[in-house]
Amino acid sequence: MSQPVHPASRRSFPALFLLALAFHLAALAAPLPDLKLEAKLIWGANSRPDTVKYNTVDPALAATLRRNFKWTNYCEITNLAAVIPLNQSRLLRLSDRCTVSIKYLGSSLVAVDCLNEGKQISKGTNALPCIYSGTNLDDTAWFIRLRSLDDKTKK
Repeated sequence: MSQPVHPASRRSFPALFLLALAFHLAALAAPLPDLKLEAKLIWGANSRPDTVKYNTVDPALAATLRRNFKWTNYCEITNLAAVIPLNQSRLLRLSDRCTVSIKYLGSSLVAVDCLNEGKQISKGTNALPCIYSGTNLDDTAWFIRLRSLDDKTKK
C-alpha cells in the first residue's frame, strides 16, 4: 500500500516549478548587451621599409601572427572601436581602400564583409576574436583583427 503524499508537498511542487520556469524565461528574454568591438588593420611584411610611419603591433599580437603567418614585421595601420547593437551592422573605414561591415549576431558571433575600394574581398561569420587576411601584389599582407573590448582575457 502506498504512502499518502503530504498535502503541503502537493501545493509546493507547482509553485516551485512555476518559479523555476519564470526565472528561466526571464533569463531568455533578457536582452544581450551591445558589442564593444575593436578593429585593427595590420600590414605584414618581411622587410620594413624606411618610409613606413606606422607603429609595430604589440609583442603578444606579433607573436600570434608570426606563429600563423609567414611575415616577420607587423605594423598597425588603424585601430578603431565601435559599439554594435544586437542584429545591427556598422561600417568601419579602416583605410582609404579598406572598409568592413560588421553585424553583431549575438554570443560573440559577427558577420563580416571586407571591402577593398568597394569590392568584396572576404566574407564570413566568426566568433570573436578573429583575424581576416589577404595578400598584396608586393609580397606583403593585410590583416583585420576583430575582438571584443569586453573580453579582458584575450589580447
